[in-house]
Amino acid sequence: MVLGEYCLIDTNVLIYSTVSGNPWHQEARNWLSSLSKAGVMLCVTPQVLREYLVVLTRGTIFETQFTTAQVITVVDTLLKSLEVLDETAEVAAKLRELLERYPVRGKRIHDANIVATMLTYGVTRLATYNCDDFSVFRDLLTLEPLP
Repeated sequence: MVLGEYCLIDTNVLIYSTVSGNPWHQEARNWLSSLSKAGVMLCVTPQVLREYLVVLTRGTIFETQFTTAQVITVVDTLLKSLEVLDETAEVAAKLRELLERYPVRGKRIHDANIVATMLTYGVTRLATYNCDDFSVFRDLLTLEPLP
């Protein structure tokens, strides 16, 4: 990995790194730490942040319940070390391109939107536990291996 390279962090990695009662908690924290120590700039999209908020506020997750205020505090802390890649008109145009090029439908369009945002900003690395969700885009992305 090259110093200053960007890597988008998927929702599941953020959730696992936050919620201590899950089996991937320490692994996700180590993963983010190793990327950061390697000089990789960690980023997210507004969609990833929305998904994170939804998952953590909808009920019990890994036997932990969060209030909206707690999650907002966690997001504020996360944003100190993450760059947010805004969804622009250019991202919408890239999403359309991807939908014309790849067989993506339904809920998978959310994944395509993440990829469209990444590509618009020149980010080609993705840290996710759901590699299968992004497998159709393997020619465009490097799915970041666990440390």
